[in-house]
Amino acid sequence: MKKLIERLGISVEHLKCLEDVFLENNIEYARIEEILTSPDFNDFYTDISRELYGGGKKPRGNVKLARQMILGDVIEYIFTGRAFYYAAKSNSNFQNFLKLILYSVNQILLFDTITVNPKLRTQYIEKLEENIDLQFLYEKEGDQEIANQLKESNVLIWTEDWTTQIDMFVDSILPKTLGCPKELVVFAELIRLKKGNIIPLLLIQRIFGDKDPIAPPDFLIAKNNKEIYGIEVGYAKEGQSREFSIRTSIPTFAVDLKNNMHNRCPKCGENILYCDPVIEKYSNGTLSEHLDENDKFKCQDCENFDEGRCIFSNYYGRVNGTSFNDKILEAKKSRHYHTKCVREDSFTFNNQEKSILEENLNNFFAQIPEIDGLDNL
Repeated sequence: MKKLIERLGISVEHLKCLEDVFLENNIEYARIEEILTSPDFNDFYTDISRELYGGGKKPRGNVKLARQMILGDVIEYIFTGRAFYYAAKSNSNFQNFLKLILYSVNQILLFDTITVNPKLRTQYIEKLEENIDLQFLYEKEGDQEIANQLKESNVLIWTEDWTTQIDMFVDSILPKTLGCPKELVVFAELIRLKKGNIIPLLLIQRIFGDKDPIAPPDFLIAKNNKEIYGIEVGYAKEGQSREFSIRTSIPTFAVDLKNNMHNRCPKCGENILYCDPVIEKYSNGTLSEHLDENDKFKCQDCENFDEGRCIFSNYYGRVNGTSFNDKILEAKKSRHYHTKCVREDSFTFNNQEKSILEENLNNFFAQIPEIDGLDNL
């Protein structure tokens, strides 16, 4: 996403140049800014500014902060706003747009690596401290102390030492690394399937009307027969969806990723990504032709598989051994793993240890974008 973020930064710098020149050279412009920063208005002005960068994660209290949501919104603006304008120009552009989304989803999922890579996490925190004013970076009280602690610690997620305070801080410096990829994949699938006219509402936090403002769903689908549906990503917002439907008479339903995609591999702690062949076939519309009878994209015939060394290949099943946080894996529980992480491991079947690689050669698969809940639309 480097080019996209660089250009976005240039847009901000451009606006800052415009602001600076007019503050220095236009009396009326400067007078308006004085009004906005006056004692009567400044608190409101400051609160609004925190909606563009709030230094921390603080869901309660007089001053609420949600940096992870803001960073995620900025990324989603790139794809559901300006970039989609490019995608609509031609079929070739549209295919490249789908490819860009999935590769960017992989990059966002990789950001979460700082939860299991202390060295990378320290480098990131130090980079933030070098480039962002600490009064904004550590706007939430106590966050700087947590950051200093993390820079000297090897603590990993899913361990007792990974406290709620650490989890909230790390979450706050990342762009909602689980929600954002999920919403972008749903967006890609909605526009690919062409089941109606897709209206993204990801950036609209509230809708104003004749009563109290309400939270909209993540997307609206306006079908050619004049039917309109709201789509919420994730199954945890039923109350919010119900309120929107009651107030607008627009039926709303939830969707989610199938098969618990974007899993954290228990062996290495990193998220499982989409492979190049899947991204290529998904973007050019031929992915369904390469799935088996169980809708799996199998790995054994792929030139990149390399006897399970491919970094994208999945194994779903049982594993004997320990996880990345030194906990014993439940021998009878099937989970998603990177094949490369378990290719030399074993599982127990009928009280006998069996090689994962040898016994599952035809069962390894690659993750594909699939949405649960769209079948009847």
